[in-house]
Amino acid sequence: MTDTHDIENDRVPSDKISASDFISAGSRRQFLAALGSAGAAGLAGCAGGSGSGSTADGTSSEGDESQTASAGDGSTLVANISQRLGTIDPAKGTDYVQAMALVNLYDPLVFPNSDGEIQPNLASEWSVSSDSQTYTFTLRDDATFHSGNSVTAEDVKFTTERFLDLNQGYASLLSGVLDKENIVVEDEQTISFELDRSYAPFLPIMVLVFVVDKDTIMENLEDGDYGERGDYGQAYINNNDAGSGAYQLDEFSRGNSITFAKYDDYFKQFPNGSFDSIEVRIITENSTVQTLMKNGELDMTGQYQNSKTYSAIDQMENARVEKIPTFGLLYNKINTQKAPTDDPAVREAMAWGFDYEQVVNEIRPDMKKAQGPLPSTWGAHKSDVMQPSYDPERARQVLADAGYSEGELTIKNTFTSSYAFQERIALLFKDNMADIGINVELNPQTWGTITEMATTVEDTPHTSQVFYVPTYPSPDSMFYNQFHSDAANTWMSMEHLDNPEVDALIEEARQTPDRQARVEIYKQLQSKLAGMYCDMHLYHTVKTIGFQNDVEGLTLRPAQGFEYTFRDLHQV
Repeated sequence: MTDTHDIENDRVPSDKISASDFISAGSRRQFLAALGSAGAAGLAGCAGGSGSGSTADGTSSEGDESQTASAGDGSTLVANISQRLGTIDPAKGTDYVQAMALVNLYDPLVFPNSDGEIQPNLASEWSVSSDSQTYTFTLRDDATFHSGNSVTAEDVKFTTERFLDLNQGYASLLSGVLDKENIVVEDEQTISFELDRSYAPFLPIMVLVFVVDKDTIMENLEDGDYGERGDYGQAYINNNDAGSGAYQLDEFSRGNSITFAKYDDYFKQFPNGSFDSIEVRIITENSTVQTLMKNGELDMTGQYQNSKTYSAIDQMENARVEKIPTFGLLYNKINTQKAPTDDPAVREAMAWGFDYEQVVNEIRPDMKKAQGPLPSTWGAHKSDVMQPSYDPERARQVLADAGYSEGELTIKNTFTSSYAFQERIALLFKDNMADIGINVELNPQTWGTITEMATTVEDTPHTSQVFYVPTYPSPDSMFYNQFHSDAANTWMSMEHLDNPEVDALIEEARQTPDRQARVEIYKQLQSKLAGMYCDMHLYHTVKTIGFQNDVEGLTLRPAQGFEYTFRDLHQV
């Protein structure tokens, strides 16, 4: 065994794995500048140190005296989201609101900080074998579940087996890489994972494996398909919590709100002014959000309010707006297996027939124009990748060359009904497509319905507006989840792409040990995907959130929903 490891393939000490090689220097400067312009709220409470204690950004630093536990004054942070929480099962959650629940209720072995560096969390340290196939983690000895049970290696083994057996959520990320038989409990605090092959994204993916309390699950089984493990606690855990996170579940009304209470025995300290409870309400009306922010009844807004709402909040004496460039895009995902969008010519015409400039200049002026399928914030971005621009004459010619007559084609476009700006984009899309001879039927739906529609090619609309940001801190997250054929039938992969060349490039990158060589593969992928016109890249997202002036601590991480780690937030 060796005490170094190579997740994004620059050798670094084993208590710190960096994904920042894939974050461009310019974008990183913009990111940090954005944090600074917001009063450094995103870095509030960060402190130096070493070892395995805690800092406000979720990094580990044992013995860090700058962090003191909050005495607590009964304070409650009230936030809003705009969509329903479909599940709080840590083996199933995939979207940002589900991640919001999971990062607070549960802990993975490792956790990313704001730089995308992988830090110790439930694991105090780890080592990797010389062939990069065996990872051995040592667990910290002071972590307990909300039940009071200690977190042990057996819980980690049970969690990973559950993750693989249920085969939902992000389980496909470990498919064909890790067999259950190769998860070995060495002792109460030590566990090893022997992979089938060298696999560069393994450690970043482990931020998504949220550890559950085996005893609690086994005490709450119902009949199911998993032998002595029954339903694996699915019925129980979808409405209850079996985690070790900084907050525990207090109340949950899936269609209305979720409330968290601080877990006083959490193994990491809370910053001064931390909140004793968190109440997250589903509020879809922008006017209601404005009123509540003005009256001080809402402390933190969701990230998908309209521009008018953010402008109004920014002018309030008691509130502010923070804007931070992210690592994701808003895509118009095109179903490549459903006629007529299964025809590359139709997809090409659509891509050149849309007015992207109007989106970023008029509808979403705070967002950045996209350049291909990977945001420019990633260091692996290909700066000269083909990006269509508004050229309706070219689009009409492509259709004519393919033998289509004006008005012959009809497609269905779906977007999330609770977001007014998505409706405006959809209306622009309809008008633009009419101008090149394609009829568009608009199909607004709830987010829950959209995720259900994505599970089959037949039910997936021809085009769907979907935000996608990395789920773990590696460019692999941007490519595998959306474009690999093994990751099909989710809201992330509504393209339903099934292309052997794309699959091969993704797999080659995953098994390439040299970082720069892997970057070159990622650039090939960007060109390949751009030329297939399987998406329209609407814009590179800038995360925008409103806060009361006395709330600080937002910490953006290159993993979906992880900025909602409520232990970071505190009142000043």
